[in-house]
Amino acid sequence: MERFQWLKIVVLLCLFTVTGARELKVKHTELQIMQSDHGPVYNHTLAKILVEYASAVYMSDLTELFTWTCSRCDDMIKEFEVLELIVDVQHCLQAFVGVAKDLNAVVIAFRGTQEHSIQNWVEDLFWKQLDLNYPGMPDAMVHHGFYSAYHNTTIRPCILNAVRRAKKLYGDIPIMVTGHSMGGAMASFCALDLSVNFDAPCEVQLMTFGQPRIGNSVFASYFSQHVPNTMRVTHAHDMVPHLPPYYTYFPQKTYHHFPREVWIYNVALESLVYAAEKICDASGEDPTCSRSVSGNSITDHLSYYGIQLSAETWGSCRLVYSNLNNYGVKDQRGNIVLSRDPTTNSPIILNTEIDTQSVAVL
Repeated sequence: MERFQWLKIVVLLCLFTVTGARELKVKHTELQIMQSDHGPVYNHTLAKILVEYASAVYMSDLTELFTWTCSRCDDMIKEFEVLELIVDVQHCLQAFVGVAKDLNAVVIAFRGTQEHSIQNWVEDLFWKQLDLNYPGMPDAMVHHGFYSAYHNTTIRPCILNAVRRAKKLYGDIPIMVTGHSMGGAMASFCALDLSVNFDAPCEVQLMTFGQPRIGNSVFASYFSQHVPNTMRVTHAHDMVPHLPPYYTYFPQKTYHHFPREVWIYNVALESLVYAAEKICDASGEDPTCSRSVSGNSITDHLSYYGIQLSAETWGSCRLVYSNLNNYGVKDQRGNIVLSRDPTTNSPIILNTEIDTQSVAVL
């Protein structure tokens, strides 16, 4: 009996070595998605930091988010300054750009779906078609809704403007892009945009959580060439990474994830249950990772590393802000941009009509 107890301890120690040792004991300035001969190297600590940014961007109180005093703006991400907060009210989209001094990096985060219930949004994913040729890449197909959410809304020009200001203020520091769910899809298009189309070369790193597929295999190959420092984190039975569906027998006509996936899943040993992390292969569709299980859980979609990834309430784009007149502008469609210069903490006045309400609920 005693020998059996020792055997269990040895097994647990081995498993801890495989999973727990992934957390690097390094300074935050060294926390980056690094490249090796076998592709990007997963960093557990960086993932736990970026997932907190992906959670914070869901906050609806713009005053607390812009001043970085929200309930999710603490813990591992408290050393952060927002440069620009963008809310496309017309399309129910939200993102921010800022500087994480402890990471020595620009961080861009995109909010996931908010306009409808998560159940309805997931159901819609089953029917999204590959219906748009990605510009400049023959045979690369994406879904127009995913593409347009970033490229054809208020989000893109404001993001690029903020990145230009950040580079002017802080130089060529890395840019880390993140998002959850639909926010992960937008983050992916943003990372590719910065890598391919931006004014000057950028060191772009992408880490998303529970994102859906956004393009076909040609697009996935193109993406991995231009944004090699990419990690897609998936959680257990999260159903969203399984959508839109991947059809093994029609590889040229189906959606295809880009690499590299990191799959978080639970391992049970008798009464003990703990989280394991698997670095998946370079195909983007590793059959031994999240594809090895059924994607049937919304609960797994809404929590990564124990962090809540959803808004406080579903079903509306309700926003609240106050005392931000000097920082905020609103265009004719009601879209909001809050912007400032962190070196002086003064507002950036844009060439847009400034909203004169002290408190706005949209």
